[in-house]
Amino acid sequence: MKNNQLIVETRETGKTTHLLNEINRLVSQGFNIVVLDSATDHEDKSLLKKVIKEYPTTTIFDIRDEDSILLGKTSIDEFIKNYKSSIITKTIMDNKGSIICFDLSYFLEKGHDVYDDTNDIEKYKYYRNLYNFLSQQIALSLILMEKDDIIDKSIVVMDEIEFPIVEYDMSLYQKNISFIGAVHPENAFGTFYNSFEKVKFKVYQKEKEWSYEYFIRRIRKRETILKRYS
Repeated sequence: MKNNQLIVETRETGKTTHLLNEINRLVSQGFNIVVLDSATDHEDKSLLKKVIKEYPTTTIFDIRDEDSILLGKTSIDEFIKNYKSSIITKTIMDNKGSIICFDLSYFLEKGHDVYDDTNDIEKYKYYRNLYNFLSQQIALSLILMEKDDIIDKSIVVMDEIEFPIVEYDMSLYQKNISFIGAVHPENAFGTFYNSFEKVKFKVYQKEKEWSYEYFIRRIRKRETILKRYS
């Protein structure tokens, strides 16, 4: 039975580390893992980069061909009818059994770069939409493949992934495949996320940086306590 879960938290709260721990747990239980990550430019924070270090045989795909993104250009019914012929579906089918990571940063970063260079908001929206629909297409392809018994016992783990707002709910096609995601509050939109249960998350607190004055106060407090009980 599907079980979609979403963590919505701000930056520097340990979301990515939590997702990596979940991947390790699920791999030990025999699940097939697919990772979607859009923040791969950050070497020390990227879930994809962490997974590669942990599992060197991971298969990585960095999709940059605009023509491979069919959703948003064709109807949902048409896509479902022909989804097996898409390059993304073929990529997943050819790499069953290994951890598969999709790097979704290209169109997202290109949108920012184009806007910085041209200040053209329409071009920015164009590339941002490509990124959103690429996320949607990969997720829907996985859902349909599991529904058609092409893949099984699969979990999709997503870090900072956006989905488009559309008129259909692709979670209705889900059978047993589940999704686990973590996003910042400003990115927790998209029709697909409406099917997710918001889960409680134990926020990681960074260790307090002690100033010299704070350190001295700690020592004096300790000395006072020792004198009191000596």
